Amino acid sequence: MKMHAYRSHQKQRGAVLVISLVFLLILTTLAVTNMREVALESRTTGNLVNQKGCFNASEAGLRDGEYRISGKLTDDTPGNYPSIPVASYGGNLVLAPPNASESCPADLPADQPCVLDQEPTFEQAFAAGEPGFAGVKEYSPDASTVFAQSILWYAVPFIGGASLGESENPEYGNFQAGIGPSRHEINATSSDDGCRVDLRSTTLRVYL
Repeated sequence: MKMHAYRSHQKQRGAVLVISLVFLLILTTLAVTNMREVALESRTTGNLVNQKGCFNASEAGLRDGEYRISGKLTDDTPGNYPSIPVASYGGNLVLAPPNASESCPADLPADQPCVLDQEPTFEQAFAAGEPGFAGVKEYSPDASTVFAQSILWYAVPFIGGASLGESENPEYGNFQAGIGPSRHEINATSSDDGCRVDLRSTTLRVYL
């Protein structure tokens, strides 16, 4: 009787070992699967964060261009932007859209916007060699704001009947005289090692 009980006890211990190994294998498989899912979710989240950062940086480029084209609404608006846009026509300073130029040189002063004197093609060119490229301006609202991405922007004026130099509303006057409605296309891009986002917006101001 004692010997029989001993052998039965030994068989029970062997079964417990097999069952424990099976459960250990299942738990290990679940742990490895969970680790792979966590790693995949981490990479996905990192990509989304990076993409969102690029989008926000490109939007900052748009706002930089819009403020330099239109001027700040109030003196409390952040950044070193003019409160009222001023341009030179016939040697006189008037309230008018900013002057456009054939190109935006690299040494363009920080307080001057990059406005290209060209027909709007509604295409974007941010690098030398791209069709229509004539210079860009770096994001520069002030000396302290820094982004991890590189931010560039430029503007192109456009109006109704742009090829004929007509204003949208003739009763307001002539666009070349610096009065009437004034629209600008703002193009901005931001990029880093992992992403690039190109955006476009338009501004409209009426000068009387």
